[in-house]
Amino acid sequence: MKYHIENFNGTLDFRSKLRQNWWVELHIHEYSEILYCKSGSGFISVNGRNVPLGSGEFVWIPPNYVHQLSFQNSEVVCAVFSNDFIPLFFSALGERRLIVSPISADELTDVIGELYLLQRNQYLKISGVLNMIAEKVIEHSELEVSSFIDGVLFQKVVSYLSSHYIEEIKLSELAKLFGYNEKYLSHALHSLTGIHFSQLLAFYRIEHAKKLLSGNSQKSVTTVALESGFSAINTFHRAFLKHTGMTPLQYRHNNR
Repeated sequence: MKYHIENFNGTLDFRSKLRQNWWVELHIHEYSEILYCKSGSGFISVNGRNVPLGSGEFVWIPPNYVHQLSFQNSEVVCAVFSNDFIPLFFSALGERRLIVSPISADELTDVIGELYLLQRNQYLKISGVLNMIAEKVIEHSELEVSSFIDGVLFQKVVSYLSSHYIEEIKLSELAKLFGYNEKYLSHALHSLTGIHFSQLLAFYRIEHAKKLLSGNSQKSVTTVALESGFSAINTFHRAFLKHTGMTPLQYRHNNR
């Protein structure tokens, strides 16, 4: 199974593209995403659930949702954007979590279908369009209150992992840090993401290793492994191969 993680550097960023016959490996990111199927159909795996998406439908994927995309013979508009564009959306959610499900674009078809035409510096227009879509999402989506862990704590856990993944992190220590029983926290994270703690931690470590292996880096594979949080080179090789489908050296060769 493959994983990777992506994040923006800026606080206000917007990127959109029209894609065809699109497949994206399992990944997670801290920004929000809209996927609109202009034609054809496909599937999205979100936090361990399979969500079908047909022509004229869209989904809204909040930050820190583990997901994978698969579209064949399809045209899909993908827009990803900073959460600072949509503060009202998060205020409306409160302590609840959005259950990702397909929504008919209906009267918003033209607006959503042309997201990929918006320019990244059109901040007011982007904000207006996104909040219009967000209002429809809140109106037509099922919201749930997690029975295991609240959203604020989950964000703290993700934030901690993104800043400390190079260090040796144990679930027991993380549970103690945030005041939760280890089994309780493990169950909670799996319930919210569809993956286990070790896999979530691997997201960050492997992505860091991929960056170190890309470009003109001359660092040895052993150095990359150690600087990415792996204490043993064999463990790094197995994890990298499992998560990317290639060895570190193969990845380096393909990303020069």
